[in-house]
Amino acid sequence: MTSPDPVSELLAQASRAIAAGWWSDARTLLEQAQQIDGRRPDVLINLGLACLNIGAPREAAVVLKKAVVLRPDIPDAHSNLGLALSATGRHKEAVASLTRAVRLAPADARLLHDLGVVCHAAGDPAAAMAAFRRALGLEPSLVEARFNLGTVLRLDGQPAAAEAAWREVLQDAPGHLPSALNLGSLLVVQKRPADALACFDGILAQLEGGDAGDGVRVVDALAALHNGRGNALHDLERLDEALDAFARAAALDPDSAEIRYNLGNQQLQLGLVDSALATFRQVLRLDPAHAQAAQNLLYSTNYADAMPAAEVAQLHRMFGPVAAGQRAGQAVAAPPPKPSGAPRAAGVCLRIGFVSADLRTHSVAWFLLPALAALDRDRFEVHLYPTAPTADDMTARLRAASAGWHPIDTLDDAAAARQVRADGIDLLVDLSGHTAGQRLGLFARRPAPRQATWLGYPNTTGLPQMDCRLVDAITDPGDAAQRLASERLLRIDGCFVCYRPPSDAPDVAPRRHAAGGDDPGQIVFGSFNNLQKLSASTLDLWSRLLAAEPGSRLALKAGSLEQAGVQARLRAAFAARGIDPDRLQFLPREPGIATHLARYAGIDVALDTYPYHGTTTTCEALWMGVPVISLAGDRHASRVGASLLAAAGCPQWSVQDEAGFIAAAREAARQARADPSSRLRLRKQLAGSLLLDGARFAANFGAAVDAAVASD
Repeated sequence: MTSPDPVSELLAQASRAIAAGWWSDARTLLEQAQQIDGRRPDVLINLGLACLNIGAPREAAVVLKKAVVLRPDIPDAHSNLGLALSATGRHKEAVASLTRAVRLAPADARLLHDLGVVCHAAGDPAAAMAAFRRALGLEPSLVEARFNLGTVLRLDGQPAAAEAAWREVLQDAPGHLPSALNLGSLLVVQKRPADALACFDGILAQLEGGDAGDGVRVVDALAALHNGRGNALHDLERLDEALDAFARAAALDPDSAEIRYNLGNQQLQLGLVDSALATFRQVLRLDPAHAQAAQNLLYSTNYADAMPAAEVAQLHRMFGPVAAGQRAGQAVAAPPPKPSGAPRAAGVCLRIGFVSADLRTHSVAWFLLPALAALDRDRFEVHLYPTAPTADDMTARLRAASAGWHPIDTLDDAAAARQVRADGIDLLVDLSGHTAGQRLGLFARRPAPRQATWLGYPNTTGLPQMDCRLVDAITDPGDAAQRLASERLLRIDGCFVCYRPPSDAPDVAPRRHAAGGDDPGQIVFGSFNNLQKLSASTLDLWSRLLAAEPGSRLALKAGSLEQAGVQARLRAAFAARGIDPDRLQFLPREPGIATHLARYAGIDVALDTYPYHGTTTTCEALWMGVPVISLAGDRHASRVGASLLAAAGCPQWSVQDEAGFIAAAREAARQARADPSSRLRLRKQLAGSLLLDGARFAANFGAAVDAAVASD
């Protein structure tokens, strides 16, 4: 009786393991077979395939090279070798191997598909698309080829063709998850959230256990789908539902930094600041280099009423470099040498560059424009570096007030730094801090001899390369404030900003009964600050005021307040503090600034938030003749109100404690009711105040700029 061939027996066992998806077992069996006979091509080819499937492409390439030497006429040997080489980054060799495989079997659609895959990895989209189309010509139902064709088309800037390819896949294979996920993501990017949601929901309904196809576990598939749904729901402004979708995705895939990042953003938008802070910390534990999570973590600390100022400052020093795209412990770039004659020779014009994503109708622009318009053009040459493509009438006004307009939204930090150096900028000023569109990575490269931050962010950047921060003596008093900043504090005389009201702001109107109230004589307190600023401390303070003025109401206006869930949470929060929820009024968003400002006609007294004060909202309320009551704190964000009110000539409305806040708000309401003409007088007072004196501010700002450039 003939003894069985041990290699064949091992091959048979390995084939059964491969069929079951037990690739590690198959590798072990095939290695045993290789030890017995290392020159059998079938052993080597299958061993290479097993190594590929367990994530060992280098080992796969070694054995597959032996296979093609032994049997150069076997297409699969060349194909698998090509895939292994591609996985190790040897893309040119990979394309050559797959090309040989296709030449040996030109009618094999699967080999053409693999050729397309390695051509795509090699950075040749045209060759990849040609290979996928040839494969589909031979086998139109080859799902992987059509899916990958769509992927390459999207990356090649052909979104319509990509959408068509993925829709064809889903028509032939309705449960093909990768196509559904890619299609839904594309629709989100194209601002078609309703279509995206329909796509995600359609595939979600089909996943009721089991495998999701294409080797994707159901739990991973569900996480990706809920994350996609969250993005679509967010764009549809169904924010509470988006929060639930992101939370489900994070629960299904707790190790995904991107899903948790999306969850944190949604929590922050809905005013769940403490939850957002915890989530962003989790993201950074998963991915310590996640720049956007670091940025949003720092941004969120400004709203955290339970976080001491020293801890906020420490976090900025810790994560500021991460938000700028730097690694922990990375060397700090040295400043370029000062220009000849520094700080400035007589008659030499100083070049100032301002970097911002908000050079449009935005709160930053309302404060930047008066400074630019009044700066001495013989002494200062202004250059603007927009980091976002959005443009409107305000953009045109800012551009007209500058000597140079240099968009950097399409440039990376290295290219933007070269632009700044080529422009010969003496002082580069960041207007964003840790807000959307920031380019702190540009400042980390030190393209200018001196760098400063101003206006757009109420805190230190924590960036070692930022030399100065422009503030004033009220927002940042004494050594205590300096200890909270990584930059040297330079205090602008008077106020750190100058306000220019919108040209289409309505005239001051007599106080009128706000819609929704029952009693025209009822006192109405109000706040138009964003939802994140409504901290627990703020709600406590306002509740005590409402309790002290039992006949009053509170009107709130912010974008996210239109969400039913947000309104319910706020009503419950006030009820828990003993305030009847019916005393709250939620005002809708307005289509423009004029109608937005007109809403102040229904407000007697505006209430500032704590610890993060309003800036634009305070100026707007004052311009509309409405008093603003502000509680001063121990950091810049909670001292802005004091600075603005002092510059407006209304220091009596900035108070030092809760009792003072309640007393000042009640007295301001009484005076407003007793003297209807007080609104018009307040606007006139503001028009002649330091807060609106552009020429004086420009002189003070220029002096601060001189100090920044001259500083050592």
